[in-house]
Amino acid sequence: MDVAIAGAGIGGLTAGLALAARGFSVAIHERAERLEEAGAGIQLTPNALNILHALDLGPALEARMVRLEAVRIRKGTNGTLIQRLPLEQCLERWGAPYGVIHRVDLQTVLVEAVRARGIPLQLGREVRTARQDDRQVTLSFVDGGPEVCARILVGADGLWSNLRPLLGLAPPRFARRRAWRAVIPMEDAPALFQGRATGLWLGDSAHCVHYPVRSGEALNLVAVTEDGDAGPGWSTPQSVQKLLPHFASWDERLRALLAGVPQWRTWPLFEGSTGGGMAQGRIALIGDAAHPMLPFMAQGGGAAIEDAAELAAQLAGPDRDDIAARLQAWSRLRVPRIRRIQAEARSNGERYHWRWPLAAARDLGLAVLGGQRMLDRYDWLYGWKPTETA
Repeated sequence: MDVAIAGAGIGGLTAGLALAARGFSVAIHERAERLEEAGAGIQLTPNALNILHALDLGPALEARMVRLEAVRIRKGTNGTLIQRLPLEQCLERWGAPYGVIHRVDLQTVLVEAVRARGIPLQLGREVRTARQDDRQVTLSFVDGGPEVCARILVGADGLWSNLRPLLGLAPPRFARRRAWRAVIPMEDAPALFQGRATGLWLGDSAHCVHYPVRSGEALNLVAVTEDGDAGPGWSTPQSVQKLLPHFASWDERLRALLAGVPQWRTWPLFEGSTGGGMAQGRIALIGDAAHPMLPFMAQGGGAAIEDAAELAAQLAGPDRDDIAARLQAWSRLRVPRIRRIQAEARSNGERYHWRWPLAAARDLGLAVLGGQRMLDRYDWLYGWKPTETA
């Protein structure tokens, strides 16, 4: 086998498809006994959608996602519109629209494509150890099943990756932020929250995001608050009564929307450094396994998709023997971009939560800058393509 992939999340599945399209033999090993994508919505920006379209996933995605027309930024206190970003320009400008989709729908598209292309996908296979020499990587599994040998190992096993320590990378660190997520029927949402747009509400020490999913039949809600404790775990059920105090002085229309959801699920937010790189020898890490990032640039999934596409591009070619050198070249390309995305996301997370008078200066700056010039600032992000097609 050429490539073993640990993890069947967005990055791992995309890597399997991208590498198989380049002629590599691939197998995917997933620790979960069954595939259940946690979370709710995910934003597919043009840099990610261009890659997925190149893998012939466009029609399947279009059947499930919503193309956004705008991002509307509002003041949390009274709902006043601060600025509108014209996302309807994305297709002409960057070659793909700006889409939003439920994570389960995206995973379904990717899994169906993996199976249709005959890529083995084995569940209940958590990697325990990975040993490498100058010829191959040997994997053992927690379930005690037979070992697997491959020329390359791609670690796509998420935030708490078993493979991250192999590269000497420090554990992810809690960012003192908590995301509260829910999905409600679109018919239950007032008109202010409907339409083909992302709503971004900014306020003291919190912010809120909403956008349509399920082909526009549901509304994805994300509230982000500050917290000094990471809490008990991932996707933890929480009462709305614990959320509402964070939005006590906010616009009543938004408060009513949040209050109408009796139970939320919360995620502590983490970020992590790429350290000295994303590859060592014949092992490469992608997505959250390599670079956990805050969601305030909507690039957690997009960066993993980019990692996979660039990895396939760097490994392709007539001479596939010098694996370690190719993986190092890939890492050198990815790390500066990843660090920039992480830094921008971190800065956004701080600005979104500014209090007066900084908040007033932020809002004035956004209003003066204008939606078109704000969109111009995303050329570096949304216009990205794998090296060979840049």
